Amino acid sequence: MKALREIDADSLTPYILTIGLILLISAPILPVAVIMFIQDMLFFSYNHLSFIRPQAAYSGFAAGMALVAVTLFSFLFTKLYAEKKQRDYRLAGLHLFLLLLALPLFALSIFHYAYLDEDGVHVNPFWSLTEVYVAWDQVEHVVRTVDEGTSRVLSYTFIDGDVTVTVPYDSQDFQTVRTINRASLQYDWETTDTFENTGQSLNLFTE
Repeated sequence: MKALREIDADSLTPYILTIGLILLISAPILPVAVIMFIQDMLFFSYNHLSFIRPQAAYSGFAAGMALVAVTLFSFLFTKLYAEKKQRDYRLAGLHLFLLLLALPLFALSIFHYAYLDEDGVHVNPFWSLTEVYVAWDQVEHVVRTVDEGTSRVLSYTFIDGDVTVTVPYDSQDFQTVRTINRASLQYDWETTDTFENTGQSLNLFTE
C-alpha cells in the first residue's frame, strides 16, 4: 500500500496506458479463448454428452477485464492529479480493492457452465461455485423459452419439483440438440412454451 502511494506516476504512465488499452480492446474477444481453455482444462470429461458455455460467462470475464482497465486508468489520473497539487495520495486502498474485486468476476465466469450427460442436467449458476443437478428420470416438467419474433428456442428449463435448472439452447449446437431430443423422446416430458420478446423479427415476406 505504501509503495502505491509513493510511486512516481510519470514512470507508470506508459505501462498503465498500454496494459489498460490492451485490456479494453481485447475484452470482447479474449474471454472466449480464455474461458474455453480453462474450462476444458478444469471440467472436461468424456462422460459429457454436451458442454455449454453460457454467454454470461464471457460477459462476466469481459466485465472483469474492463474493471481492471478502468481501475488502472483511475489510479493513474488521480495519482497524477495528486502529484500536480502536491498532495498526499489517499486512494491507493480504494484502487487496490477494485482490482481485487475483479478476481471474483473472473472466477465466477470460469465456473459458470452447464453440461448434459447420461444421468441428467448439470448447471453451475453464475453466482455460485457449486453445481445444481436434475436427473432425466426425475424431470416433472419442461419449459421452453421461445423468441416470439423468430420462434427460436432460447433455453430449456428442467423442473423436478424441488430443483429447477435452465440451460441455454442453440439450434446449431448439434450435441445439445441431439441429447435433449433423445431424452425428450425417452421420457415423454410435459413441455410448455413461454415467449420472450428479444426485439428480433422474422420476415416471412420480402419485397
